[in-house]
Amino acid sequence: MRAQGRRTGGMGRYLRKCAAVAAVLCLAGFVWGCGRERAPETPQEGQYYTYFVNPSGTGLISQIYEPKAGPVEAIIEELLLQCQTVPEGREGRRAIPSNVALSGPVRLEDGIASIYFDTTYTTMDKVTELLCKAALAKTLTQLEEVEYISIYVNDRPYTGNNVVAPAGDGENTAPGENTGGTETAGIAGAVNTEPVLLSGADFIDNTGDATNQYTQAELNLYFANEEGTALVEEERAVVYSSSLSLERVVLNQLVEGPYTEGNKATLPKDLKIQGVSLRDGVCYVDFDSVFLTAPVDVADVVEIYSVVNSLTELPGVSQVQITINGSANEIFRNSIPLSGRFSQDLKFLEEEKEE
Repeated sequence: MRAQGRRTGGMGRYLRKCAAVAAVLCLAGFVWGCGRERAPETPQEGQYYTYFVNPSGTGLISQIYEPKAGPVEAIIEELLLQCQTVPEGREGRRAIPSNVALSGPVRLEDGIASIYFDTTYTTMDKVTELLCKAALAKTLTQLEEVEYISIYVNDRPYTGNNVVAPAGDGENTAPGENTGGTETAGIAGAVNTEPVLLSGADFIDNTGDATNQYTQAELNLYFANEEGTALVEEERAVVYSSSLSLERVVLNQLVEGPYTEGNKATLPKDLKIQGVSLRDGVCYVDFDSVFLTAPVDVADVVEIYSVVNSLTELPGVSQVQITINGSANEIFRNSIPLSGRFSQDLKFLEEEKEE
């Protein structure tokens, strides 16, 4: 970890806590499915997989459930209720723990099912919360009308790591709206105010005999300083699907944005990562055209080297090649040709500020 440009606040303490989580995941073998239990057959029309947690609390078990016919909102509520139960005659735990309370109905808009909890949601340990999110996402995104889920705590977007978006004055504030107010009592940190969107595809499918694992990593990510003129480094512990490459995990985290107050995002929220691969030390990244056109309030070199420096922190990555829709014949912001390969360059780091 480099001292230069470091503005991570309490992340060191957070990483030590997550190291304990990593040990739990390694010992538990954190798998989808439960040893002797096998998923049911493929659901028929009008049927869906619903999920509950295996007895050891290390993975999800699926069953087929057929809700009553009705409007999609009613089906969502019925499926959500299944996440709060364990099927009769089965052993396991609820995907939504009994001490975690919903604070209102699910709201469906533009393909996003927003699920509202009170602050009991933040009391879950990281493994339990991951299983809960996985069950919710995998269950609800089976519906044609639901592309993503998002989670709110006290009507504010929940972004993970026991933080929610800054609160306002509590009056006339729509869910997800950033009013720039104070933090929620008992929940640490001011963070990204946009809801995190989750799809079922973000989690390994536990049907069949697959025993895929999740694993943990500590990343060094580079975002922009408050002025958008230089890079600052953030340490972040992540739990991710072993079906994803670590290079893609890094890019996903950059799109998610910084957790440290005062740091700026360097990539557009609606950016699509169309491909990422690693060959002979070169990480090939293919973005859609949003990378060229969407406005980001940071310097051009900061946006480019946020990607390059974050990826080259990974073992085995020495250079990065960026393409747009498969083409390297693009000029980023009319100033930086993408035809060449980029190597890590730390001269864009913000100089360490004296205390």
